[in-house]
This record gives sequence, C-alpha cells and structure tokens, in this order.
Amino acid sequence: RLPQERNLRLPRHGTLMTSHIPVGTNTPWNQQKVLETVRGLEGLSGQEKNSLVQMLQNENTKIAKVIKDSATVKELEASLVALAKQMADQRDRTEKSAQNGNSAAEFSRQQMINALDKYSENKLSVQTASVKAVLKILQKVEKKPSDIRNRRLQMGNVVVKKFITGVKGGLELVNACGYVEMEIGDKKTKYLVLKDAKIEIIKLAISLLKEKLQDIKSGGTKSVPKPRKVLCPCGFWGSSDQDGLCSVCYKKRFMGVDPVKKSSSIAATQEKKARDSKKKWKLSLKRARTKLAAVYRFRLGVQKRSRIIQKNKKRCFTCNRKVGYLGFECRCMYVFCELHRFPDTHKCTFDYKHLHQNKLKKDNQVVAHEKITKLE
Repeated sequence: RLPQERNLRLPRHGTLMTSHIPVGTNTPWNQQKVLETVRGLEGLSGQEKNSLVQMLQNENTKIAKVIKDSATVKELEASLVALAKQMADQRDRTEKSAQNGNSAAEFSRQQMINALDKYSENKLSVQTASVKAVLKILQKVEKKPSDIRNRRLQMGNVVVKKFITGVKGGLELVNACGYVEMEIGDKKTKYLVLKDAKIEIIKLAISLLKEKLQDIKSGGTKSVPKPRKVLCPCGFWGSSDQDGLCSVCYKKRFMGVDPVKKSSSIAATQEKKARDSKKKWKLSLKRARTKLAAVYRFRLGVQKRSRIIQKNKKRCFTCNRKVGYLGFECRCMYVFCELHRFPDTHKCTFDYKHLHQNKLKKDNQVVAHEKITKLE
C-alpha cells in the first residue's frame, strides 16, 4: 500500500454488497471492486478517501447512486472524485460558517464591552436607568423574537431619547446588539430596527448588562490611576501617562511635532496677521473714499454755485412752515412742506435732465457689430 492509504479502514469481507446492488445480479460492481477503485484514486487526500469508504460502509444513497449510474471504471473514478470534492467543499463551508458565527459573536461582545466602558462617563443614576431600560427592551426581544413591536424603537420616543441616544455609549450598545437606524413610512420617521434577532447575541448582551448593573450597585466603578511625576531624560519633569516624557519630548517622539519649530511658525503667522490687519484699515479707507466719490457724483446734479445751508430742517425752506419729522427732503438737499415738496413749487436747482441722460446711457447700451475683425 501507498503511505497515504495506510489510514484507510477497509472492510475484511469483500463479499458484503450494498443495498442498491443485490447479491446474484450480473452488475459488474460489488463492494470489493468499489473499494479497490477508491484505493487507486489519484488526487484525493487520505481524509477524502476515508470519507468515501465510510459512506460505502454506511450504504449512503449518494455513493450508491454514483455506483449505479457508472458503466465503466473511468466513469466510476470520475464520479467518486467529484463526490469526494463535493463532500470536502460542504465540510469546509460548514466549518467556515461556524467560525464566522463565532467571530461575529466575539466582535459583538467586544463592541458591547467598549460601549459599556463609555457608560462610566455618565452619572451613576444615569448609568443605572439606562442599563435597566436597555435590559428591559432586550428581555422582551428574547421572550418574543418574532414580535416586530419589540424590535422597533422610535428615535423620537422619550424613553429612547432619555436612556439610549441621550446617554454616552447607549447608541453604541444597541448597535452592537444588532439595531440599525432606518427611516420608515411616508413621513420618514427614524427608528432603531433589529432586522435579525440573533438569540445568542441578545443573551450575551443581557448577561453583560446584568454584570454591569451588579457592578454599579456594588459601587465597583473602576478607578483610573492618577499620573505620577517622572523625571524626563531631558531633565524636565514628565508624566507617567506619557511614557515618562515631558510634553515637548512626547510631541517630538510620538506626534512628529517639534514645539520650537511650531512656536516659530505660530509667531510667523501672528506677524502675518498683524501685517494683514495694518492693510485692512487701508482697504477700509479706500472703500470709504469710493463711497464718498459715488455720493459726490450723485450730487453733481445740483448746480455748482454758492449754496445756502438750511440750519433748521424741521421747517419748510420756502414758507418756513413747521413740519417736524414729516418734512419732504428734495434732491436739492432742502426740506419742504407738503405744498412745496415738488420741484416746480420751490424752484429746484437739481439738474434732472443730466440725471436722466446718464440713466438712459446706462440702461440703453449700444449693441453693434465690429466693422473690422481683429486678429489676436
């Protein structure tokens, strides 16, 4: 025998027939011939050959069908090799699915532990209330996993807001249990939905929550050790939570930042900001000049001559009637009453003709083709 065939457990009695090949028939296949064929197969491992032998001994229907359908030795060998490969693939698939299930449960467990560690950032009363609320929800799901009402949590609900989304680590905990945020209905209401209620993960979460609740009740909150002062190699005091380094050496080693260069760059940016601020007042002065020039151009419509300044703008400039705050200011920059507010009633000096000419020039621009095409 070959070394790879030593582990094959072949039956001693070759006259034993399968149930699909009765004794006394003229069929060329009996169990001894099939075993010899299995022994001489190439390209199969010892485990695959053992599985074929075991199927033959147990009178498996699959191998019996293969034997019955094969007419020649080559057909039998090809069919047995295909069957062995099929069984090996099926076995690998089952092993992988089991490993994936275990890894998914382990990943969910780690996520739950991380979320429960975040709970320590909340107050004790908030932790207790939130853990109790989530535990109650998961116990309902465990009791009736097919009930969709227990697997849907509306995010606008007061309980969900107060004990899950409003608590640090609450949303991460329900996400680790399998809840996913979704929008349902025409109004697109936001829900936390548990699509696939895996009982193993739900039971794991319930056990972890019970442990957390017991830990909170016993007052066993993990105390974080305070950092100690340690002497840094540079001679300055460091901290134990920074590997015994000071802040400057820690940034140099782990963050790749040189504080001296950083401070110089900060100083340079500050100088640049100071220069920009100096430029800003020049820009604001330039804008003010532009606005004043625009106002001056607007008032050019008034004829250039010696103007009388109206000191009291609470009276009409023509009839000296008291108008208060209800006077009308004309474009000639004087205030008039309701009788003298129009230009023809107070001999207005504003050049309306020039104003409308400029407006027409601006609104009606000349549209014409160029007479000569310019070569660029």
